[in-house]
Amino acid sequence: MKSIRVFLTLTLLSVTALLNFAAALRGYQQGMVEAEVLFNQRMQQHLDLLNYSLPGLLDGERHVADPSALPTKVLASGNHLEFQWLRPTGELIARSDRMPDKPVTALESGYRSINFAGYRWHALIERSQDGKSWFVLAERDDQRWRLAESVILPSVYPMLLAVPVLGLIIWWLLGVGLRPVAALAKDLEQRQASDLRPLVADNLPGELRQLAGSANSLLRRLEASFARERRFSADAAHELRTPLAALRIQCDNLAFNESDASPETQAGIVKLQAGLERLGHLVDQILILNRVAPDQYMGRFEPIALTASVRRVIAEQSDDLESRSLDIELVGDETHVQGDVFSIESMLRNLLGNAIKYTPMGGNIRVRTVDSPDGVLLEVIDNGVGIAPELRDRVFDRFYRVGGDRNDTGATGCGLGLSIVKQVVDLHGARIELRDSELGKGLCVRIVFPKSVQQGGRA
Repeated sequence: MKSIRVFLTLTLLSVTALLNFAAALRGYQQGMVEAEVLFNQRMQQHLDLLNYSLPGLLDGERHVADPSALPTKVLASGNHLEFQWLRPTGELIARSDRMPDKPVTALESGYRSINFAGYRWHALIERSQDGKSWFVLAERDDQRWRLAESVILPSVYPMLLAVPVLGLIIWWLLGVGLRPVAALAKDLEQRQASDLRPLVADNLPGELRQLAGSANSLLRRLEASFARERRFSADAAHELRTPLAALRIQCDNLAFNESDASPETQAGIVKLQAGLERLGHLVDQILILNRVAPDQYMGRFEPIALTASVRRVIAEQSDDLESRSLDIELVGDETHVQGDVFSIESMLRNLLGNAIKYTPMGGNIRVRTVDSPDGVLLEVIDNGVGIAPELRDRVFDRFYRVGGDRNDTGATGCGLGLSIVKQVVDLHGARIELRDSELGKGLCVRIVFPKSVQQGGRA
């Protein structure tokens, strides 16, 4: 069942159509039975009229003592009724113009069906009042039924024609009744992934309150689970900072005191320093990730000079740019956005840091800021190794690195940089897209900030 509305509409319409058809059929049958009675009564009235008036029509007098003595005459027919006036022997006294000269049926009183002149007829046979002759009155069945249907069908057709109209009414009423479901779905669809607030069930119908209650229970459990995860990550990162700092100092002292040590010892010290540096970077990234989470953000947005922030971050990373002989250019407009300075600059550090790490020696990096009608555009473009299109959706997952720890470029990382970027983008209600670089190879990270951003990333 793909749609409750379609299912209910088809079911109700089918049942209604079946009941309407049964009622129409029953009404048609009952109407035909009643029409049969009325037509028989009409035939009886016509036969009584013939019995009373026919002798007078034949000889100019209303009452005739001996009808058997009258000459045979042919009379004009009318009202779809044909008649024969016969002697008891079957000899014709008079008839309508469509009747044959010979009797069309046995002279026995009552109604019966007969065939002549290529048609089926309904006949009434009755002895005259004086008992000296017989009348046969006949009406064609097709004309009889046509006349009956012309009276009955106009009352049946509206019942059948009402079915599609009723279907539209049912469809509309179900749409009205299911509006709370659509409103609930729209509320859930428009929420940020991190928005775990309970659903408001006060205005929901009783059938949906149970569903909303179950959903709220699930949301509460999810929120508690995520909160435990965040607390654990933040607490672990904080607890690790102090021993890591002590280890770094001890490692630096060891490297200074063992300057005349063997090459193997010095190589081990270098590896230890690199490992501690990577672990320290991981701790810092976890703390930043927790701070810029949309559901944990407690600050307030303010106007930010985005282009000026880009300049500051470039200046911070000038040593890394120089050590790799990278050319970097900042092009475009002076732009401003509503946001959080710490989050924006954390995002810029991760974007530029990735571009520096994955761009080969002597490569190029271009940062573009544009104030467009759709919003403020930020692009970080490099001519490095790039990311394969089929992997671009995965790089925003936490701890995911293209190629894993054995990355072909040899660059180190913890797999949290683009996760932080994505959280900052979500916090500001922006859009992010990974494209092919315009510098021949590499990657272009495009972010579009909306014109106006409210707290929590909702425009």
